[in-house]
Amino acid sequence: MKTKYAIYVDKYLSSSLKYGTNFDVVRREVGTRRHKGTIYYLTSLVSEVAVASMLEGINDIVTNKTATKTLLNGNVYTKISAEEAFIDVTNGVAALILDSENYIIMIDVRYYPTRSVSEPTTEQTIRGSKDGFTESININVGLIRRRIKDHSFTIQNYIISSISKTYVSVIYLDDIVNKSVLKEIDRRLTNLDIESLVMSDRALEELILDQKHNPFPLVRYTERPDIASISLIKGKILILVDTSSSVLILPSTIFEHTYHVEEFRQSPLVGTFTRCLRNIAIILSFTILPFWLSLVSDDGYNNGFSLNLENNNMQLIVIQMLICEFVFELLRIASIHTPSTISGTIGLIAAVILSQVALDLGLFLPEIILLCAISAICQFVTPSYELSLANKLVKIFLILLVAFLGKSGLLIGLGFVFMYLSNINLFGLPYLYPFCPLDIKKALNFISRSSAKNKTKL
Repeated sequence: MKTKYAIYVDKYLSSSLKYGTNFDVVRREVGTRRHKGTIYYLTSLVSEVAVASMLEGINDIVTNKTATKTLLNGNVYTKISAEEAFIDVTNGVAALILDSENYIIMIDVRYYPTRSVSEPTTEQTIRGSKDGFTESININVGLIRRRIKDHSFTIQNYIISSISKTYVSVIYLDDIVNKSVLKEIDRRLTNLDIESLVMSDRALEELILDQKHNPFPLVRYTERPDIASISLIKGKILILVDTSSSVLILPSTIFEHTYHVEEFRQSPLVGTFTRCLRNIAIILSFTILPFWLSLVSDDGYNNGFSLNLENNNMQLIVIQMLICEFVFELLRIASIHTPSTISGTIGLIAAVILSQVALDLGLFLPEIILLCAISAICQFVTPSYELSLANKLVKIFLILLVAFLGKSGLLIGLGFVFMYLSNINLFGLPYLYPFCPLDIKKALNFISRSSAKNKTKL
């Protein structure tokens, strides 16, 4: 005879899962040696092999204590709350309600539909591992665990939002993590009151860091398990969001967004050369255009590109720069929306229209097209996609300041950006560390790639 508890849970799951309406909801009445019961699971989120093994093992269940022995599935546990059981079922776990018991046996039979592990598209390297994170949080945790086998490896799970009920995992090494930062992250995640987190990691970043109008990235994104693992060993905290193939690393400084895994796959000398060249390119991506514009003076000063300009042409130059930047931005957006099979056509159109036709018609000065192209290439060299977009906004800001204030506008703009970044503090870590405040040893590591003999964390 069914207990009141079993009747209540059965009705709750049937109503919440909309049994009879949703085609992937399965409700089966099962019998054991001493009990009868009802089982719920979703066919869209489970493995058929695991379900078959579960149904075979259910026949031998006598009590809750014997359930873990007779069921050969990965994880078997109990729940009291019907709401918690509902959340687990929607994540691919089967719920077994025994008629004579006041608990629910949860059986892990999940199998998420996801793409296979492949090389990340945004962080490619010639040497080294080619595996990258997927949209399954279980697979992502496994990729990290494969690289870190330490007793202090810790995972804290959260269920965020009231509708999507998205799984969020916070991973850290308990022995070396900053406990105050961890406590603050836990407080912010626990106090989140939102309905959905379908846009996953990006929305979560804005919620816990209160980014508002700050264009600069406050966390580092990565799709590579090796980068996530080495960050973990260095005391960082990882946030994994289910359905997202990116992992959040925090706290992070602006200089950590300039590192790339390729530097560590080469010899120290080649890695240092690559890092220095990349850092120069990042600086040029937002300074080359306003700096060139600041050299143009009212008396027709020759700026090194054999261009003599008069005062009445300054407004036209600024307009040409902004139009050129606008068109390059449109090309970037178009390349994202264009299927990969025809994405090469976008580059061909850009080369023909912006270079040859625009020059033949006299729409743009050759120097402006050249410098805009160099600036765009330097922007693509930036490892962090978020930082490259922020630098583009800084570039436009500096161009406008130079247009209105002349040479002093460039210095004022750079000083303002520096002071703005100096005031950003993430969980006690200055955004411009190790240069502000200055840590000479770590600052030298930013400039050069040190040898493996000088490190213990590789």
